Amino acid sequence: MGLERRNIGRRGALVKRVVEGIIQNPSVTLTVHTMQQWLGVSVEVAERILARLASSGLVKEVQAGTWVRGSVASGPDWY
Repeated sequence: MGLERRNIGRRGALVKRVVEGIIQNPSVTLTVHTMQQWLGVSVEVAERILARLASSGLVKEVQAGTWVRGSVASGPDWY
């Protein structure tokens, strides 16, 4: 199941779901596979999402292919 990049409403809902899930779960551990299963998206979409989350500081890669919540998501002012 691929994510239609032009479907702004679906993309917005997906982003909100991901950000809220990461913020509400301080011990979250993500991989491309878990992201793919959680969101029902293709590997390529899961990789893009994780790359963008990492560049924003919301998650950080702790070992090859494994991300955890980053320090940006920890502060009370972030949300």
